[in-house]
Amino acid sequence: MQSGISVSPELHNAFTSFTSDDSIFCLPVTITTESLQPLTPIPFSTPNDFYASLPKLASILEPKTPLYLLLRRPSSSAAPALIALTYIPSNAPVRAKTLFASTRATLARELGTEKFGATIFATEEDEVVGEEAWRERDAETDGSTGVAAAQREQLMGDKERELDAVRRAEDEARSGTPGRDIGIGGSFNRAGGPSGMRVSMPVEEDAKEALAGLQQGGLVQLAIDIPRETFTLAASDAGVNAGSVQSHISPSAPQYTFYHYPDSDVVIFVYTCPSGSSIKERMLYASSRMSALQLAQQQGLNISKKIEASSPDEITEERLHEEVHPPRNDGINRGFARPRRPGR
Repeated sequence: MQSGISVSPELHNAFTSFTSDDSIFCLPVTITTESLQPLTPIPFSTPNDFYASLPKLASILEPKTPLYLLLRRPSSSAAPALIALTYIPSNAPVRAKTLFASTRATLARELGTEKFGATIFATEEDEVVGEEAWRERDAETDGSTGVAAAQREQLMGDKERELDAVRRAEDEARSGTPGRDIGIGGSFNRAGGPSGMRVSMPVEEDAKEALAGLQQGGLVQLAIDIPRETFTLAASDAGVNAGSVQSHISPSAPQYTFYHYPDSDVVIFVYTCPSGSSIKERMLYASSRMSALQLAQQQGLNISKKIEASSPDEITEERLHEEVHPPRNDGINRGFARPRRPGR
């Protein structure tokens, strides 16, 4: 199981009772102590009335807490349809988002994917308890084009589902807090930084010391000890020229690289995550990227340039040079601008 989370014996027993008892409307599921655990089942408010029972779900939904909901939706067929709904609020903590997103396929797989007629992903309470939202899904499924949209996740393999879920989580980590985005492609608050945020992951002291001592031409690389969920120092080198930065980057494991470009005040942050990385690595590195940037700032570094790549080959001397000295385009009348020498 890619996230390391598995279905508990208690959930297996609760699910067996749920599938055999038509009076149960919903079986909520959460993640506790590295396993999927059942919560108190919710009965139908009116026997076999799906829509009338939806408001009962509001009592178990919290604005910042992800939750799985296994729902029974009675149908005209002999066997009632079960729905696996993943509720991940948009303002939930990023780590909770990534954990629940990457475990949702495991939940359905271990309980029996064939037992579920649909899998649904929701980020707002109205998408769960609102009758209108469910009727819109029904309308999409009834339409010829809506069938493919409604069943897209069901047709994906487990691996593809997990990758799709992690991509969503990575997007959330990348966008960060509104107005204070320090993710890849975003803005960095140089005037004091994101004062309302704190690094939540433990950091080894030598990693802090290496960042604080980063000089021109220096390179510091951080990694995450996955079992301990701790920032560690992977490497610290001095006198590294731009052309050899890529040779310091691992082609097989994610890394955060901080490079102080020679003869400049520019510190470049490079986040590399090889395509062969495990789901858990991608999940943890994506959700901790902004914490790594904040950590560097706390050690006195001003990160003004950020690069994301999947391979060291993408971190070329030319690319680093262009980050520090962007090509000038002064118009056709100015002719061809000669590249500036570093430091000029």
